[in-house]
Amino acid sequence: MRTRYDERNTMFSRARLKQGTKRYREFYAKHPHLRQGDDAARGMDITANLRASDTFKARFFPMREHNHAMIKALYKMVDDTPIATKRVSVPRSFSRNIKALAKHYGAGDVGIVRLKAEHFYTHHGGVNDTLGLDNYGKPITPRYATAIVYAMPMDRDYLNRAPSFEAMLETDNAYVKIAQTGSRIALYLKALGYRATFQSELYYETPLVPLAYDAGLGEIGMTNHLIHPRFGNAMRLGAVLTTLEIDADQPIDFGLQAFCRRCALCVMNCPSHSIKPHERLRNGRVFYRFDDQGCFKLWKNTGTDCSTCISSCPFTQGIDEADIARMKEDPTHIDTVLDRHLKKHTRRPYRKTKLDIVKEDV
Repeated sequence: MRTRYDERNTMFSRARLKQGTKRYREFYAKHPHLRQGDDAARGMDITANLRASDTFKARFFPMREHNHAMIKALYKMVDDTPIATKRVSVPRSFSRNIKALAKHYGAGDVGIVRLKAEHFYTHHGGVNDTLGLDNYGKPITPRYATAIVYAMPMDRDYLNRAPSFEAMLETDNAYVKIAQTGSRIALYLKALGYRATFQSELYYETPLVPLAYDAGLGEIGMTNHLIHPRFGNAMRLGAVLTTLEIDADQPIDFGLQAFCRRCALCVMNCPSHSIKPHERLRNGRVFYRFDDQGCFKLWKNTGTDCSTCISSCPFTQGIDEADIARMKEDPTHIDTVLDRHLKKHTRRPYRKTKLDIVKEDV
């Protein structure tokens, strides 16, 4: 039986619940086993515990503080733009045009999904507070036929410094790019006469990992992230939801499950030991056990995005297409690829970037 996800069960929603409120009491009455761990990780001000001097923070924080305001402005622009009254007819093969447009706007790869009820969250989880929406617990009624799902590549050099402030800045940067790309596509579709909205860091109607899997953008790795064959973990996902009906894609299989079983570098390198190599099948997709409380608590304690699992993944560092094809046909070749990866990446050199300007000794 196919089940739908509830956004209220996500760690980002639970971390927003305030102790003593009605929402807090009602949620933990249903999920008492989550209360103690959630209380230890509660709150969304992740950078409050950043271990750095006041001088560093004075230089670092302004690089982040306007990102949500930019994304919020893009959502408002899309919401305020009316749908054209005269609809432009397009064939189902117009998916090729949409993909080309998304890549022109900055996406690294794009896939199309024919939406089903199972793709949508059952209820909002209150993660939209930055947009001024108080919709916690409100049911989500599927209103869209198609999802245009896209991967936004991230700078590998910044991620290779994880856990550090550079990784957090690159994550913020990716979400702004996702919102820019998604808003432009949504505005275009509304101009053609179709309802459209975009999903980024501040607003979700669907969980993006299963959506991206169904769109053929990659497979689900041991981190429960989507692993793209070219970008690996070094990307963030975005989506545009629309009433436009166009040709859809299918999931792909490049042998990631066999690779993860032999690799498990994300498990070994996770500072909070949150990644568990135990498979779970949900709605026909393989996921893995994961301690979301331990992961989020680490973010809060260090005051920055972790991203160690992302940088640890060999696919993030790059695997040749020929090797990927050979591993799929001959799983024993995985060991050769892993040996080559470990010799090259066990001790990554620290390279300066233009972001070194925020350091105190510059």
